[in-house]
This record gives sequence, structure tokens and C-alpha cells, in this order.
Amino acid sequence: MIYAIVSDIHANAAAFNAVLDDIESRKVDRKICLGDIVGYCADPNESIAAVKVFDTVLMGNHDYAIHDTVLVEKFNFHARLAIEWTCEKLTPADKEYLANLPLKAEDGELTFVHATPRDPGDWGYIINIDDALDAFNYFSNNICFLGHTHNPLVVTDKGHVLLDKKLHLKDDTRYLVNVGSVGQPRDGDPRACYVIYDSDKRILEFVRVNYNIGQTQSRMIKAKFQPFLIHRLAEGR
Repeated sequence: MIYAIVSDIHANAAAFNAVLDDIESRKVDRKICLGDIVGYCADPNESIAAVKVFDTVLMGNHDYAIHDTVLVEKFNFHARLAIEWTCEKLTPADKEYLANLPLKAEDGELTFVHATPRDPGDWGYIINIDDALDAFNYFSNNICFLGHTHNPLVVTDKGHVLLDKKLHLKDDTRYLVNVGSVGQPRDGDPRACYVIYDSDKRILEFVRVNYNIGQTQSRMIKAKFQPFLIHRLAEGR
């Protein structure tokens, strides 16, 4: 089985469409989205429409925030303004769609969440090796795929951090895989990022895709988004 796994689209339709084109050029059996379809950029309805063809779509914290004002208050200034703008633009049907997304999914040896397997709906962050090692206690499968921090990397249950673009996973090792972000990468590389995983060959590949960043920025400028959110896209931060 070959999986295409995306996360953190963040209403960046230009980036998502480029990723979808790349996925379509491959022989993929299942398409998975780990959440955060909306927030930060200016194409929420378009992004939701495009992700509905996926086999599995999970809820991210920005998706959840559409219906939770308490969570919105915990967002930083820029994220809060973006999600408030998004709430005004979403159709009632799209709001309902986001509200009914699951927090977790499993498929064979694979676990999928947005933030952390420990408590998917608490929206915690895995930001260091101790957080990562603790996460292994909360899923029983061999591999857990997640997003949330926008930084692509792999951590093993032995405490090794792997940054290789392509990996052959071992049978005697468990893995925590952050698939990076489609719409707002933060690892210094502005290209959209997602993962292809071949479960038969146990080969995992991080895929980077160029897209028209200027198109997304123009949409954000027209919508009067904060300059910080607009400029960061070109810097991958």
C-alpha cells in the first residue's frame, strides 16, 4: 500500500494544488490529511473542497478553533486574526464539515493524529526528544504520523532523530514521523512538504514541491492579512 500523507495545508490553495498534482503523478493507493486545513492563509473554502476527496481527513487545532472561542484566545496574535477572518469566510457547510472530523485514525500498523498521540484533542506539541519518546507510550502501532509543528523529521523509539529525505524503515524499530507542512513550512525550506510511504517496501520519502508563493501572498494581501504571515511563506519559517 502506498500512502500520500499531508498536513497543515492552512488554506494555502496554491501549495495544496501543487502537492495534489504531484500526488496524481504517482501511484498512490490512499491519501491521508492530518488536519489544519484552514488558518494562516486566504483560501479556506477552496482547501476544504480539495481535501474532501482524501480517504482520511483528521481535525487539526485550527480546524477545531472554528467552533471553540476558548482555543482561539490561546492562539498567538497572528493566528487569532487569521482564524477570526476564516470564520467569517467559511460556508455553514464547511464549518459543519470541520466540526465532524475525527481526531485520530489507524490503518494496519499505522497511527495518524494531528498533534500528539498522547491526547490528540489537547493539541500539545512534540518539541524535543523527551516529548517524542513519551509519545511512544500512547500508540501501539509501528509508526505514528503527525504534523502540527510544521517541521519534517523522524524520531525512533531508540531516541534517534532522522532528517534524511528518504528512509528504509526497519522491522525492529518504531517511528514517530512528522510529515511537515503543505501550506506553511517552518524548516527554512519554503517549498510545500508531504510524505509518501510504501508500507510493503517500508520506504518513507519526504517530498518537496515548488509552488507559486507570490500567488498565495497576493491573495493574502487582498484579504488584508498581517505582513508577518505574508512574508514568512517565502522564508519557510
